[in-house]
Amino acid sequence: MISMRTIEELHSQNHTLALYCLSCNRWGVADLARLIQNGKGDKPVTEARFRCRDCGEIVEKQVRPPVPSLGEAVAYI
Repeated sequence: MISMRTIEELHSQNHTLALYCLSCNRWGVADLARLIQNGKGDKPVTEARFRCRDCGEIVEKQVRPPVPSLGEAVAYI
């Protein structure tokens, strides 16, 4: 069993945290390494709040697993 409760645990499992702004229809990805560097690694993912860089609205979060690769090619799920 793996735990991905905190930002640091999510990062250690090579997952990413995608961010989506409903207002702007804009996708982004949280910089988990920078959040950990800034002392936010122990913050639960469910409690983390992010704002859109363009409009400032609170964005939706989506946990994404590592993308599998096949040699030089990248496989998408």
